Formats: sequence, C-alpha cells, structure tokens
Amino acid sequence: MQVEVLNSAGKGEGTVELPSHLFEAKVSEYALYRAVVAYEANQRQGTAAVKTRAEVCRTSKKHHRQKGTGQARMGSRKSPVVKGGGVAFGPIPRSYRTQMPKGLKQRALTSALSLKGRDGMIKVVADFELAAPSTKSFKAVIDACGLGGQRLLFVTSESNPVLLKSGRNLPRVEIQQVGTLCTYDLMKADIVLFTRQALGKLHQTFASPDKE
Repeated sequence: MQVEVLNSAGKGEGTVELPSHLFEAKVSEYALYRAVVAYEANQRQGTAAVKTRAEVCRTSKKHHRQKGTGQARMGSRKSPVVKGGGVAFGPIPRSYRTQMPKGLKQRALTSALSLKGRDGMIKVVADFELAAPSTKSFKAVIDACGLGGQRLLFVTSESNPVLLKSGRNLPRVEIQQVGTLCTYDLMKADIVLFTRQALGKLHQTFASPDKE
C-alpha cells in the first residue's frame, strides 16, 4: 500500500510503502472490542462508595417497641429500610483494571491500523520542526495538509515537547508517540497522521514475523 508523503506546506514529496503486516492485516472485530472495553475500564476510578448500616452516624436506639404496634420488628434506626439509614448492597471502592494478553493487544493494534489504512485514513507528513511552541504554526501545517476540522491523531517517533505544546490547545487534535500508541486512540480518530520517522519506528517496533 503506497501513501503520499506531504511536506509542511501540503505538497507531495514522493510516496512511502506502508508495511503490509501492519496495514493490510486481517481485521479482528473481537480484538478491537476487547481493546476498547479494556481501555475504558482502565479509565474508571472505582471510587463510588456508600455507607452501610455500620458506618452511618445515627443512634442505635430501637426504632419502636417490639410488640403491640402491628409493625415489623426493627432493632435500629441505622437499618436500610429507614430513611437516613445505611445502604444495603451499594457500591464500594474497587479496581476495574483489566489486562489483555500481549498477542491479543498487538492484534487489536494491527486491526485498527489496517482498518484505517483500508478506509484511506492513514496520512504521512515529512518530519518538521518548530523553533518554539506555536499553535498557529502547527495549525497551519495541519490545514496545509487538508486535515483541518477533523479528529486528528498526530503520531511522532518520540516525545517532542515543542510539538506537544503547539497542538494541545487544538480541540480535535491529539498527539501521541509510537511507544504510547493504542487501539482506542486509533479508532477514535478520523485521520491518523504519521511523521515519516514515526512510520519507520513503528515498522521497527512491530517487525514482520517473516523477517524474524
């Protein structure tokens, strides 16, 4: 699969071959589902909590006398059936964190890349540098490539503080490096824009099984 390489002015600078084992792999909907569910579960804080009858600050005095009222027996005002009493079977702090097998996680990533590649949502831009953080300059590059107004995932080869500061104020732009790229970010984006160096690093990180 060939993709045109654009420069910072939006003009073509040749083409680059996308690795077939990453961008033309068989799409596994199950792996994508597991990756997205695991990501969203890991974002949960798990801090929801209620007070049980042992924790509410109320008197231990008996609610009413045992016999003669025609009501059911009740031994405490902390009971869950009394207004202001404890809560029975309510949520308690817990961890929702889940882990995926390494193979399934990699398959989900290649499935997401292949899905975006099949739909023409993979773009490549030549490496460029900004002298200082500038949202205006960074947006000019995005607009020159014809990608303005879309949910854009910009992938760099390594952490670049200048580019990160330049793009973090743009509401529909997210910047990630190859090492932190995940399936959820890929599926959420309308367009995935790789720098040429990032594409090469992605190829090295996930080498083809035929070359091992």
